Amino acid sequence: MRSNTEDLRSSRTGGRRAPPEEWPQIAAGTVPMIDGRYLVEREIARGGMGVVYLAQDIGLGRSVALKLVNPDVAQRRDVVEHFQREAAALASVRHENVVQIYAFGTEDAGAAGDGAMFFAMEYVNGRDLDEIITEHDRHGVIIPTYRALTILQQVAGGLCAVHNAGIIHRDVKPGNIIIETDSGRPVLVDFGLAMPHDPKLTHAAAGSPSYMAPEQAYGDAVGPAADVYAFGVSAFEILTGRLPFLYDTVEDQLRAHAYEDAPLLSSLRPNLRAFDRVMARMLAKDPRARYDGFATLVSALDSAISKWRSGATEPAPSYPEGGGPGRGEILRIMVIDDDDDFRKVAARAAQLAFYRRQVSVSVAKSGADALARAERAVPDLVLVDLKVEGLDGVETISRLRAMPRGMDTRVLVVTDRQDDAERWRFSILGVNDFFAKQAGLVELVNTITQIGERAQWLGRDDEPVPSSVSL
Repeated sequence: MRSNTEDLRSSRTGGRRAPPEEWPQIAAGTVPMIDGRYLVEREIARGGMGVVYLAQDIGLGRSVALKLVNPDVAQRRDVVEHFQREAAALASVRHENVVQIYAFGTEDAGAAGDGAMFFAMEYVNGRDLDEIITEHDRHGVIIPTYRALTILQQVAGGLCAVHNAGIIHRDVKPGNIIIETDSGRPVLVDFGLAMPHDPKLTHAAAGSPSYMAPEQAYGDAVGPAADVYAFGVSAFEILTGRLPFLYDTVEDQLRAHAYEDAPLLSSLRPNLRAFDRVMARMLAKDPRARYDGFATLVSALDSAISKWRSGATEPAPSYPEGGGPGRGEILRIMVIDDDDDFRKVAARAAQLAFYRRQVSVSVAKSGADALARAERAVPDLVLVDLKVEGLDGVETISRLRAMPRGMDTRVLVVTDRQDDAERWRFSILGVNDFFAKQAGLVELVNTITQIGERAQWLGRDDEPVPSSVSL
């Protein structure tokens, strides 16, 4: 059971990314233009100091997340300095698993922004990991282990880049990790509490009590070890579906982090004994007993993963480098289904959808067969049966995502029913495309074509399948 403790400066609902049905609508004729180039579409998040909007950069033709200082606090010096610090922190980091900042500035007074300070950053379309963990918990299951470990490896790599830039995030938690739709890429966001690393400075307690290191909770000097601790708590939650300390009040949470030992990971999941030592070191009370940085942690985590995989029921394949969408002139497509008839239909549909491209279609009857084929060449597009033989669709794609360039693979899940109740399981993989088999060939061609358009595999001159091509 997961704790519902509220954070000191943010909570599971405060500053959250609202689902589309909750996005406020902007009245016609009042859509603001910020800095003469950012056309605001809608609000997507709100916190105590800032508001985040989805906007279009009309100069570059791309979506951005535009963060503005909340007008209610825009005149406070500490808020302005805090906002500038967040922008500077983001600007100093370049890593695919850390949100990227594009621009920083102040809107002219009297314009739509009324002198508002803002920065534009990468818009990551997806769901945060906290929501996904909660959804799994609601269904009584945990995130597939292969997928969880892949996410942890990638986020740890991003935090390594953050620390190399001299920045401490100070709010590492699943709610600040977005799983991008289509790619499944985990992205670390929300640098609102980030600070340059200065071992001489102490700060008022700020952050999320469920994830805060003892020294951070009590206002001591905060260094990289605080992020290591928060990452350890997050890793514990991602792997078990629950926090290490289950208390309902902020005070009890902080006390537990300061004085109680976290349970061994293997006490909840015996098959993860290989990670006990790594987890215990991340969650050490004394910051000096933790890993001295994420470079060391990444190495220890990789070693534990290798040890775990060697003891797994099924040996982990050795994934070669190479591959990626649109490589060369060949578009690689894989159909994974134990239904002979549907494999033929799906292969035909893929060829029709990309009839102007050179396409290579391979078929597999099981998840294990598919992974063996992917070792030779990671596919650009996978059509996978939700309940494929052996490893099911979720486990198969979890392992595929762990391959080099596995995040580049687009996935279409095929099901026997229009309203299959297990679709939610694919959210952790960034998968949002589904197809009911009974819909037929034409609909399947159209669905695959839409995926190809989003992935930019179809050029602007490509046209729908002409009537001269027989379906």
